[in-house]
Amino acid sequence: MKRALLVGINYLGTSNQLNGCINDINNIGTYLYTVRKYNSFIVLTDYTAQKPTRANILSAFAVLLKDVVAGDELWFHYSGHGALMRDTSGDEESRQDSCICPLDFARSGFITDDLIRNNLALLVPKGVRLYIILDACHSGTGCDLRYKYDDSSYLTNKKAPLPSTYVTADWSLQQTNYEYKRYAKTNGDVFCISGCQDSQTSADAYIDGQAAGALSYILLTCLRNNSPTIYKWKHLLKDICCGEKVNRFEQRTAITSGNPLNMEDNVFITMPTPAAAAPAPARIANNMGKKQVISMARNLNYNPKINKLYIKF
Repeated sequence: MKRALLVGINYLGTSNQLNGCINDINNIGTYLYTVRKYNSFIVLTDYTAQKPTRANILSAFAVLLKDVVAGDELWFHYSGHGALMRDTSGDEESRQDSCICPLDFARSGFITDDLIRNNLALLVPKGVRLYIILDACHSGTGCDLRYKYDDSSYLTNKKAPLPSTYVTADWSLQQTNYEYKRYAKTNGDVFCISGCQDSQTSADAYIDGQAAGALSYILLTCLRNNSPTIYKWKHLLKDICCGEKVNRFEQRTAITSGNPLNMEDNVFITMPTPAAAAPAPARIANNMGKKQVISMARNLNYNPKINKLYIKF
């Protein structure tokens, strides 16, 4: 089984209104349905009957995990506001919790990284894979997972100006990792791709004729441009971060995981290729042009093919 929880909040009619969050989850939903062959979706937006309130998002975590078994693949994509609040559990070096902001956050409160870890990440059974995408501000450690991976790849020609398009071969790979030993490992394979570092903001932008989150847009571009049979974690992280640079976004994506991550591994587990099948194509250069027009920060200071697969709860 492949099941996704997609939460996109534009906070319509409020002073916190965003523009691209619902587009983000429609676009990722289309990708998951058509390419990754997901067959079960839980969708919460400003427009759905079940609103993306704090209670409904937490309830949806349980629905996402219901009856999963080894071999299943899960996806949680959140596009909306992010925030920082004072850490009350004492598990943060920064003394601040990263949070996502439900539609009713002003009345019901935030969903902290502690809640995402305890109510979702730590409950994933062994043998199940969960991909979490947090396209929000201050989301670098938004799930409080034990292992963190950052990218600082650079232009090989250090005298060259920053280009307006991203060509993979022009950039030298440089990545680092860090272990937060205070966080327990997860039973299942849990991966989080965040829009930015904890201290940064994530852009809500107008890209290629559509409002979109910078992370969601660049992530989808990378996934669509590369064969899942050969696309490695190190390539994905590099491609996203370099895509952010050439598009002049100041945010830098991080990947965190509940268990040690071999960056040489493929992002997705794929079925063995039959002997008679054609060889997998070589990894292509991500010719990612500069398409940003305007952007704003995602912090506080419909796809008909998918509709029939909604889960009600």
